[in-house]
Amino acid sequence: MVLAMASPAVADDVIPGHSVDRPRDGAIQGLAIGVSLGAMLIPIRDRDPWQRELFEMDEGVKDKFSRRASAISDGLLGLSLAAPAIYLTGASIDDADGDKLMIYGQSVAINAALASVTKRLVQRPRPYTYSADPAVQHYAKDKGDDAMQSFYSGHSALSFGAATTGAYLLGASEENRTARVVAWTSGLAVASATATLRVRAGKHFYSDVIIGSLVGITVGYAVPALHADEGAYAPSGEEVAAGMAGILGGMMIASLLPLEKRNREPGTAPEKTSLLRTFQLAPAPMANGMGFAVGGSW
Repeated sequence: MVLAMASPAVADDVIPGHSVDRPRDGAIQGLAIGVSLGAMLIPIRDRDPWQRELFEMDEGVKDKFSRRASAISDGLLGLSLAAPAIYLTGASIDDADGDKLMIYGQSVAINAALASVTKRLVQRPRPYTYSADPAVQHYAKDKGDDAMQSFYSGHSALSFGAATTGAYLLGASEENRTARVVAWTSGLAVASATATLRVRAGKHFYSDVIIGSLVGITVGYAVPALHADEGAYAPSGEEVAAGMAGILGGMMIASLLPLEKRNREPGTAPEKTSLLRTFQLAPAPMANGMGFAVGGSW
């Protein structure tokens, strides 16, 4: 629903320091949606497991699986997408709200298109496909092509992109300092929790969610910024710090959520559940760009 929102075709400047050309931006949004749908036509070549993962840290994620983590991450993704569409509009949608939704929808559509095409081209098996558990093997078989679309995480890209674009657009038009800080903190916290739970669910490797998060933030910031005039809004140091705190907080909360216990095959090693094991590498915004937060036991 968010992707389809648009206002009458006129160009104006109702978001402070930002301009929207609705016919052009609507066409870009429509093209991105078309690319997402067209990506489904790319065939899955094979279903063989990879002999080696992209990074050593990914090896420890193989065999993970949790229906509960998957379900919660799906719900958080829905919250990530819905929240900006709600707080960027008032009781009635005026021209400024329509422009915000146009930019927001364009950002979401581009992130979805990039993730869809990449998934179908790379065709990386999801972590749960390596499980020896018959129930998980049955689950993987039921998922069909989706089981081969691990790289990169669309949930991470969409949730981080939505949070970034939403907080940016609010910051560009909202003078209330508290509201801006809350938007950056809460949005990135939900996105970070979503990404963390995708790993705990066995849906993605660490590298999938890290790259997906970075792509999401990049697109989420670039789309509204490209509509800005010179010297327009940029997040303050306080807002960047709030976003970083949100990311770390979301990781911690998602790591502490209790998940269902798995029945393991006789003779296999028990799954390690140490909290530190979940804090290995994560994206973190910094004053002059992006960096990584590293911690835990290796």
